[in-house]
Amino acid sequence: MRILQVTHGFPPESIGGVEQHVDGLSAALASCGHEVHIYARTSDPRLAQGERRIERTGNPAVTRVAYRWESVDGLEAMYRCSPMAESLRAFLREQKASGKRFDVAHVHHLTGMSVDSLAVLREAGVPSVLTLHDYWLMCPRGQMWHRREEVCERVEANRCGECLSLTFPHWVSPDTGAKQAASLHEGAIRTLKCADRLVIPSRRAIPPFEALGLDASRIAVVENGVDTESLRHVPSPSCGPGPLRLGYLGTVMPSKGLHVLLDAVLRQSAGTVELHIFGNAVPYHGDDSYLTRCFQRLTTSTKVLYHGPYSTAMLPTILEQVDMVCAPALWHEAFGLTVREALASGRPILVSRVGGLQDAIEDGREGRVLPPGDVAAWADAIRLLAADRGTLRAMAARTRPKARGFAAMAQDLLEIYRSVEAATA
Repeated sequence: MRILQVTHGFPPESIGGVEQHVDGLSAALASCGHEVHIYARTSDPRLAQGERRIERTGNPAVTRVAYRWESVDGLEAMYRCSPMAESLRAFLREQKASGKRFDVAHVHHLTGMSVDSLAVLREAGVPSVLTLHDYWLMCPRGQMWHRREEVCERVEANRCGECLSLTFPHWVSPDTGAKQAASLHEGAIRTLKCADRLVIPSRRAIPPFEALGLDASRIAVVENGVDTESLRHVPSPSCGPGPLRLGYLGTVMPSKGLHVLLDAVLRQSAGTVELHIFGNAVPYHGDDSYLTRCFQRLTTSTKVLYHGPYSTAMLPTILEQVDMVCAPALWHEAFGLTVREALASGRPILVSRVGGLQDAIEDGREGRVLPPGDVAAWADAIRLLAADRGTLRAMAARTRPKARGFAAMAQDLLEIYRSVEAATA
């Protein structure tokens, strides 16, 4: 097949979970003999908005298209990026003219890519698959995480309107918030209907879309893969004497619950636990206070090390430095890439009982599944594992088979690609 992968970012410029997913999937598809072209947004200041450049030929090939959210003046402009829709239309026209029509397009995220991209693909006669990696189409904050730092179970116009007015006060007023939220939700349904098939990495992420009005039968569940090949060479944790080495991997933001983990670590006896934090601390919709709020909790007797951002190439080295990985998320994360990477490296995990995280393991076998936000429960679990290294080693021995590689994921998605191609022929 000739497959187009559409994404809002791609390594090495952007290295988030979705970007890693697209990178691994594209390589797996190419290794099976399929021709893959990655169409990715870039912030390159040398290019005009909507201007494209070929970054890499071969298989997978990479085309970058520039968009920097210039002149965005409201919620509508956040979702509809005219230069990007027009650029994609021209790109598809050029490909067709050169005899390189795509059999299917897999769209991974539309932030900065324009929600009109799915309609453009349909106009060009290219069947489309859309993966719902998060909730951005119906929640501009992406995570259904209210500005008051509360998880949302579903989108609702009045509640969303209040949140939008607090998050984007220059665009949304308290008086118009509910109306603007309702309009945004209606737009989300229209966009979702434009895709020929929808994919989601966990069935637990389906209910908010179903509550929006989406027919759940249109959604296929395909669990994401990770780079099991590079991580299988990471030595198993020694789980030996000394402090239990906990790792937190990922963006430092309130919805990820680092503060819960810190509070649990602060309850441990001196010298029994150390916490290593790896990840980028970025302002979350204008709020840049979270890292400071986290570190203000610390005392001189607590060993917490913040290592800053990391690249995927550093992952094996990072995981070798810790005995287990913690994901204390508070939002309904659709999958949880870092904990699957931890399992692939032989690390037990502690995860919140929310979203797709809880499906990574069986509680008590490869780690623990704990109540989100429950500091006491997290503190107790850490204390017991710090004292019982035999249990920790037994958990570690069971982890690697729980990880799924890119090749298995690619085969599942190829079945969907072929069915979509056949259905729209």
